Parts: sequence; structure tokens; C-alpha cells
Amino acid sequence: MRIQIAASTFILGLFGAGVALRAAAQVQPSAPTGGDQGGNPAGHGSVSMAYFDTDINGFWVRSDIKLPLGNVHMQGAGFDASYNISNDWTVYGGIRYFTGRSDTAFPNCPTSAPPQCASQPPLANQHPESPFLDDGNYHGAWQDWNLGVAYHANFGNYFVTPSATAYIPTHDYPTYGNAVVGQDLRQLLLAVTLSHQFDFTNFYYKLGYGYAFSQHVFGVNTGYQRADAELGWFVNDRFSVRTFLTGRDGFGVSYPEFGPFVGRYGPDVVARKIQLAEHSYHAWGLGADYDFGNRYVASFNVQHMFWGNLANDLKYAVEARLTRSF
Repeated sequence: MRIQIAASTFILGLFGAGVALRAAAQVQPSAPTGGDQGGNPAGHGSVSMAYFDTDINGFWVRSDIKLPLGNVHMQGAGFDASYNISNDWTVYGGIRYFTGRSDTAFPNCPTSAPPQCASQPPLANQHPESPFLDDGNYHGAWQDWNLGVAYHANFGNYFVTPSATAYIPTHDYPTYGNAVVGQDLRQLLLAVTLSHQFDFTNFYYKLGYGYAFSQHVFGVNTGYQRADAELGWFVNDRFSVRTFLTGRDGFGVSYPEFGPFVGRYGPDVVARKIQLAEHSYHAWGLGADYDFGNRYVASFNVQHMFWGNLANDLKYAVEARLTRSF
């Protein structure tokens, strides 16, 4: 079945975690789907490296109100691996490094918050003598480990792949400011995807749903649910293209709830807004894969957010990835 040729990892689909966060959606890997794994029996797998580039301009407090918080530029690298422990089971894992800058700068603002920085609360989880992240410079850090397992079932060439992915922060990295690398939250994402190639055609589709359990912050459930759809075309045996839609419904604090929440818990709520906010969004994108040498696949994805609620205004998120199978 030609869907097995596809290098698509459903990158911007159901196993991602944060297109509308400061770091792009691609910071989270996807579980290999049944169609992708069809040509890789037990004892085989893959390793990959990726480059990420993301541009954010402003913040949607709700779908019709945007705050001009300036531009945030993020760059990063991802390292991922998967291994088929049997014909039906795959284990996978990876790590991300991100660096970013915001042009909404607050120079020379230590956590003691001198008068010129009075509007900025102290960092919630950064060393006391460290400066604020929004000083106009790039700041980088390792983000989260991810570890997961997926099961592949084939029902008459309809591939169904349930999976479970754990996200564990590499360390207690800063979450205050605009240019931060992630949410610094422990999460467990339970997800399922369905993929199928239409009979007698070179077209395929993937549909997915995921539900994330996340640690609570100030008693708030910071989890989310998401749904995704992808439609692709095998141009030939080596080259494929696709388009996709993805959406996330966060369970965090909504826009009307933030005022009372700050009044109840004080400015530390603002310092931890990246963890608390619901981050709901809809986005669309395009991608392509090229298979060369039967061992290597080059992939490219770009996406744009078209609706957001307490989410960064994502102008674009680009991913370029090279995968080697073994």
C-alpha cells in the first residue's frame, strides 16, 4: 500500500502540543502512524533531526481582541527516534532545544524589579540575579523530554494508531516573558489517529483526536484536547504533498477569568500566564516529503494560525526535517 511510503509524521496534527504557545507546534513529536510503519517490521526504526523557525506577532486575548505585544522570533532543533519492538508496537522519544527573542524589551530588569520595571512582576521560576527574558536578546534552553508508545492496527487498509506520550521538562526553565521555550509542565497525551489511502487513487487522509492530562497550576487544569485532519497526495513513489487543519481546545484560565484570578492570587499569576492560559486556536498548513535512497526522507511543513483565544498570533511556523530509517 503506497501510504507506507509516506514520511508524513502528522507533524502538525494530533500529537503536537502547542502551535499557539511561544514555541511552535512542532516542538512536540508525533507517534508514527500505522501507514508510516507498514514497511518497518520489528527491529527497525528511525532517527531524525529537525530545524524549527517560528514568528509570532501579537497576542489574541480572544478571537476579536488582539494585543500589540510586539514580535517574537523562535528557532530550535529537535532530535527524535523510534523503534519497532514488534510488528505492532513502536516506542519513540525525543528532545527539543529552543532559543527566542522578543522585541518588547525590558532592559536591565533584575527580579528585584526597579522602578523602570515596576509593571513587570518578578520571575516565578528563575534564579534571583537572572535578567528578565524580554531584554531584546535571544535566550535558549532545552525544553521537554518526550517518551511514548504506539500500537498499530490494520483493518482492511484502514490504519488505526492509539498512542500515549509523556512530556517531562528537562529542567525548571523560565516561563515568564514572551520569548520562552515552553510551558514547563508535565503532561500525558492519549491520542488516536486513523489513516487510509483511497482505493485506486494516490490520495490519502489522516484524522486524529488527542486528550492531554496535565499538572494543575493554582488548582487549574492545564490540559487540552485537540482534533486534526490531513489530506495528502502521492505525486510519485518518492514525493508527496499534503494540507492540514489542526485545532486545540485548552482547559486553562479563559479571558474573562483572568481578572478575578489575578485579584485572588496576585501578580504571580501574570508571571505564570504561559502555564495558566487556555491557549485555544485553529491553524492550517502545507507540507511535503521527499524519499531518496530508500533510507532518507526530507520533510518540510509550514503553518499559519487563523483563529485564537488567549493565544499568540502565529504568523508562521516552519519545520525542516531529515529522517533516516534503519
